[in-house]
Amino acid sequence: MNNKFIPIISVLMTISLVVFVIFQFYWLKEYYTSLEQEFSGKVQKVLAGTTQDISEIEINKYLDEYKDLQSSIIENKDKPTLNIIKEVGDSADRRLISFSRSIIQPQKIPVSPMGDSLERVRVYNDEGIFRIKKNNVEPLTTQISQEINNNTFTFRDFAKLNVKNLPLEKRVNDKIIDSVVKKQLRLSGIETAFGYGVYDKDNRITDIRNKIFLDNGGGKHYTYPLFKDKKNETLYSLSLVFPNKNYSLIRNNLPMLLGTFLSLLTILIIYIVSINYMMKQKKIADIKTDFLNNMSHEFKTPLATISVATDSLANDKIATDPVKVKYYSGLIKQENIRMKKQVENVLNMTKLERNEMNLFLRETNVRELIKNIANSVRLIINDRNGILIEDFQAEKYMLKVDEFHLSNTLINLLDNANKYSPEAPEIKIATRNEGNCYVIAISDKGIGMEPQNKHKIFEKFFREETGNIHNVKGQGLGLSYVKKIIEMHHGQISVESQKGKGSTFTIKLPMK
Repeated sequence: MNNKFIPIISVLMTISLVVFVIFQFYWLKEYYTSLEQEFSGKVQKVLAGTTQDISEIEINKYLDEYKDLQSSIIENKDKPTLNIIKEVGDSADRRLISFSRSIIQPQKIPVSPMGDSLERVRVYNDEGIFRIKKNNVEPLTTQISQEINNNTFTFRDFAKLNVKNLPLEKRVNDKIIDSVVKKQLRLSGIETAFGYGVYDKDNRITDIRNKIFLDNGGGKHYTYPLFKDKKNETLYSLSLVFPNKNYSLIRNNLPMLLGTFLSLLTILIIYIVSINYMMKQKKIADIKTDFLNNMSHEFKTPLATISVATDSLANDKIATDPVKVKYYSGLIKQENIRMKKQVENVLNMTKLERNEMNLFLRETNVRELIKNIANSVRLIINDRNGILIEDFQAEKYMLKVDEFHLSNTLINLLDNANKYSPEAPEIKIATRNEGNCYVIAISDKGIGMEPQNKHKIFEKFFREETGNIHNVKGQGLGLSYVKKIIEMHHGQISVESQKGKGSTFTIKLPMK
C-alpha cells in the first residue's frame, strides 16, 4: 500500500465507521421504541382485562344476594313482551315462517343506603323456523306441537353498577387487584415485577397500593379507568408501574440485541485492527526510509573517503612517498572495516530475527572483559576531552557468557553514551552483585530521551529524532541487537533517562 494513501484511507474508514455506528444506534433506538410501544399495548390490554374482571367480581358479589330473579322470570315465560313473526316464500308449493319472542326483565338492585344501585337487564329469547305447504293445511303433528310449545329460551344477562358514594375499600381490595393483574399479565406473556395503585377522580393516591408502587412512584405509570359512575365519568383509576421493564424487554429480546451488539463489536474490532495494521505499515515504511537514508549516509562517507584515498594513491607524487602511501592505505583499510561492521550489524540482526544465531558460552572473567573494552573506548572518549569512570564493586564476576557478542553489546552502549553526549562526554561504567545477578550499569550525562521513548528504543530501526536525522550516525539496529543478546543470555536490560540530563542502561545477567 502506498504510504501517502494511508491517511486518506484511514479518514474514509473512520467516516464509514461513524456513519455505521450512528445508524446502528438509531436502529437500536427505533427497535427499543417499538418494543416499548408493544409493551405499552400489552399493558393497556392487561389493564382493560383487569378492570373488566374486577367489575364482574363486584357485580357477582351483589347478584349472589338476588338468586331468585331467574326463577321468577322462568315462571312468567308464557308472557312474552315481544313477538315477531316473519313469512318468507320458499318455493312454488312451500313457504317458510320464522318466529321469535323475548322476555325482557329490567331490575334495579340497591347496593347502599346512599342511593347506589346495580342496574340489571335480563333477556330471554325463543326462536323457531317452520316449513309448511302453500294452500294446504298441514296436520299439526305431535313433534311440531312440541316444538311450538317447548318454550326453550336462550339467556343473556346485562348488568351495570351505578355507584358513586360507596367507599373504594368496600368495592375492591389489594388481594383481588394483585391476583387479577397477575393473571392478566401471565395471559399477555409479561413476566416482571409490578406495582399497582388506585387513584381517585382528583388524581390522589388511595390506600390501595403495594410497596413496589410506592418505591417507584417516579417511574412511568400505565393508567386505566377502574370504576365509573352512571354518567360514565371516571371515579377511580388503576395505575401500574414496572421497575424492571427495561431489563425485561432486554431479556425477552436478548438474542436480537446480542446479535446487534456482537456485529457492532466485530466491526469495531476489524476497524481497530485495520487502522492499527495500517499505522504499523506506515511506521515500518517510515522506519525503512529512515534506515535507508542512514545506511546511505553511513556507506556514502567511507566510500567517498576510499575514493579520495584511491585517487591520491594514483598520484605519482604520493605513490612515491612511503609515509603517505601507508597513511592512505591505512585509511582505506579503516573505512573498509567500518563498512564491513555496518554489513555485519544488519546480518547479525537478520540471524537474530530468524533465531539462527547461537551463543558460544564459556566461563569468563567479566570484570577483565569490561576493563579491556573500557580501555579501547577510553581513547575515543579522551579524544573528545571526556572521561570514562570505572566503578567495579562486584565481588563475583565469573560468568558463562559469549565474549564476542557481550563485548559488542557493551561497546554499543558505550558508543551510544559517547555519541549522545554533545559536550565533553562523562561516562561511568559500574558493576555490582545483586542477589544471583551480575549487574552492569552504563551512565552518561548526555541529551537523554523522552519518557515515552524508553521502551521504543529497543525496537529495530528506531531512532529518536534529534532535529537532524544524520547528526548522530547509526541505523537504529544497535539497541535492538543489545536487547536480543542480553535476552539470549537469559538476562534483562532496562533504561532510566531524563531529557537533557542523561541516561543509565542497566544489564542484569544471571550468575548461574
